Amino acid sequence: MTATVPPSPPRHATGFDFLAEAATATAALTAAEHLGVLDRLDRGPANAAALVTDCGLTCRAAPLLLDVLAAAGAATPVGNGSYRAVRGIRRLGELLRLTATGLPDLLRTGVPPVSADTRSGAEQLYTGTTDHLGSLMADAAALVADHLASAAVPAAVLDVGAGAAPWSLALAHRLPHCRFTALDLPAVLATTRTAVETAGHTTRFTFLDADMFTADLPAAAYDLVIVGNLCHLFDPSTNRHLLARLARTLRPSGTLAILDILPDSRGTDRRWLALYALGLHARTTSGQVHPYAAYQQWLIEAPLISLRRIDLPTTPPLTLLTAHHPPDREALS
Repeated sequence: MTATVPPSPPRHATGFDFLAEAATATAALTAAEHLGVLDRLDRGPANAAALVTDCGLTCRAAPLLLDVLAAAGAATPVGNGSYRAVRGIRRLGELLRLTATGLPDLLRTGVPPVSADTRSGAEQLYTGTTDHLGSLMADAAALVADHLASAAVPAAVLDVGAGAAPWSLALAHRLPHCRFTALDLPAVLATTRTAVETAGHTTRFTFLDADMFTADLPAAAYDLVIVGNLCHLFDPSTNRHLLARLARTLRPSGTLAILDILPDSRGTDRRWLALYALGLHARTTSGQVHPYAAYQQWLIEAPLISLRRIDLPTTPPLTLLTAHHPPDREALS
């Protein structure tokens, strides 16, 4: 009788293996951007033969590069040996090239080639990647919507830095009578409109094309204010100012909901966190991964009460923080 050999567990790259894989993937994505492969896949599905004809690749290299792009999540097979680019990946390739060529200077000067924490930089960085980021957050948005909808039923929601509006659209699917205001920069808000129209919720949304730091926001107008994936772009002083400003837009007992990466979230891989933090340094002048204690302090100063934390079992490892406007401001005195 022949003994059955149990299958080996999947092998995870560690140490030098990880570095070798990361170097190859980075080189492949950079080359694909440089040779026009990402642009070709973005314009429509293509197979290896098309890349040979349109991008000048060799017959041997074309299928190998397509396999790597698919394995890395940059391309999706559509059948018959053809692939299409994942939405927003061409812009990611451009950013990768900028980061790779500018990283030595950045590490010496602290000045990134493009800063996402400035208005011009945000418009340049996010105009082409917002829809991809929205898709990336879809699973987390569904979980967040479940938590927020079960805690209260808001009538009016402000989505700050809405982007493709994953957070508010997930809520819109669950709360048919809720109204939404999507706030973002004019260059990004076109993507917001498209996402909302595609989801069939245009009549329930108001679009506010403005800077979150200077927008004329009404006091006590919203039951829920969502701050999704924003605080990591700014330094503590800026976040303190922003959250205090947004707290004033809440109605009594209203909720401020923050989604972001926390360094001590359950399941956060140390390697992933280190790379993420360096990436923030490469695209912001002062962005960083802020600890839970910092958010606690900012929300207390806002002043908001009843802080709650929920670490989400998602990729990336996001945390939902909620705090509330007191029923009566005098209760804090």
